[in-house]
Amino acid sequence: MNSIELFEAAGIYQENATEFVLEDTLKVSKYIDLQKIQNPNLDITVASYLTEALKNYPNELWFIAYNRILYNFFAKTNHSRNRFSTDRIVSVSNEAIQSFIEKYLLDELDSFFEQKVAQGKFEEIDDFLVVKEYLPQKSLDKLEVKLSEKFDFVLQTLEQNPMVNEVISINFIKYRSFYDLLSHFKSPQIDEKIKLLLNKMTGAHFNLGLQADFINPMMIAMGNYKAVDNDLANMLKFNKDQTTANTQKTSSSSSSALTTGGTIALVIIIIRLLLLMVRCSQ
Repeated sequence: MNSIELFEAAGIYQENATEFVLEDTLKVSKYIDLQKIQNPNLDITVASYLTEALKNYPNELWFIAYNRILYNFFAKTNHSRNRFSTDRIVSVSNEAIQSFIEKYLLDELDSFFEQKVAQGKFEEIDDFLVVKEYLPQKSLDKLEVKLSEKFDFVLQTLEQNPMVNEVISINFIKYRSFYDLLSHFKSPQIDEKIKLLLNKMTGAHFNLGLQADFINPMMIAMGNYKAVDNDLANMLKFNKDQTTANTQKTSSSSSSALTTGGTIALVIIIIRLLLLMVRCSQ
């Protein structure tokens, strides 16, 4: 249990409250006493953290309590928008919220990022990063490293030229959520990894079955990455637009002159040419 979970469980939240009072601290003590009866080995450290926060960081606590995404995340609740007052404004800086989370909630945040990256659930992370401005840079840096390692794993897996049934663990490169998340940490280094992925997937000796399964959805999904390099950004957009158009043509006309295999071959040729042009322009 973290401090915000305890805040929720102890029933401290009040819609029109403007400050914390002694009764709030008593609610924390009462809740912990009841829990200790059921679990004598209960770690009560979190109670001291919340009591300290009530006394020393009231604005930060209220800010989180009135922010739907932050509160539901840390309290592990799913309160509707109706619970959160849109006209309740707490004067506190982004840096103060970052410091508060780093002081009391860092483990919770880092554990979430680590678990979701390991599971390939990038959309859940991307959805949460709508509150990125309030998150400690230390946690964001760790997340960036984890994503980079995940990308390295993809490239290492493809280096072995695996069969289709051997790449379940990297299926996420076919979906936009991976590239949306990478865009939060776009850099020349990530750009290079994107190019490497394109090179490997379109290589002349690469597994044709894997190309057929991955190339179209990957091209469309990869178009959502916001590259630092303008030439790469233009190429990704072109790839996405062309692949989308070719896919729609193939699916809408059974008499199309291009077969699915022919479409994929054409896409691969175009990508190779574009990659060559990007390299030549640098």
